[in-house]
Amino acid sequence: MNENFREIMREKREKRNMTQTKLAKSIGKSPQLICDIEAGRKSPGRDTLIAIFKVLNMSLDDIF
Repeated sequence: MNENFREIMREKREKRNMTQTKLAKSIGKSPQLICDIEAGRKSPGRDTLIAIFKVLNMSLDDIF
């Protein structure tokens, strides 16, 4: 994932006062995965990416 996505994901999550743990629980993933995605150590799979977009109310326009 590009840096722009990671920054926007973090901003959207924080704007909703959502912790990495809360986001992870809402999409059925581990908090470590969310941390790794935001840090650029891992890229989300398609299903995870779709779930993040839904929970954070993101669209492709947000990252491009």
